[in-house]
Amino acid sequence: MMKKINKKILLNATGVFVLVLIPSFIAAGTEDEGTMGTNITWVSFVHVFNILRFPTHTLFAPYILRGGFLAYVFGLLINCLFYGLLTERLFAFMKK
Repeated sequence: MMKKINKKILLNATGVFVLVLIPSFIAAGTEDEGTMGTNITWVSFVHVFNILRFPTHTLFAPYILRGGFLAYVFGLLINCLFYGLLTERLFAFMKK
């Protein structure tokens, strides 16, 4: 059974994922435009963006793309919250 969620860890982990999402979103945009270059840091951020797109943009892509920019960003924030929850549960499991 799932114990109480530690809100502090959840919010901190979600915040970290959002902070990583911002440069990865920019890097993915520059790669789509063809202006990326070969900087290993920015190329790595593009790969991180592909991870952070999961699960909403992978499973619900037709709906997200039809919903416009706000639906796209909202889906990314849901993903960050999802990864924050996974991180919090991992911490709770390791604490046991």
